[in-house]
Amino acid sequence: MYEQYRYGEPPRKFSTGFPIGGILLAMLVIGGYLFVGSALLNEPQQSVAIVLPTPVAPSK
Repeated sequence: MYEQYRYGEPPRKFSTGFPIGGILLAMLVIGGYLFVGSALLNEPQQSVAIVLPTPVAPSK
């Protein structure tokens, strides 16, 4: 509806570059934050041991 009152002006062209660039920049910042955070919290790695119960012979 707005376009009919523009009187000879060229139609608007919408670009997706800014939103996509913003999303990519946000992903890069978040990834850097997580990488730096994990590097600063460089605690020694703990190993996990899974111990399964030993099977018991069924009683008769």
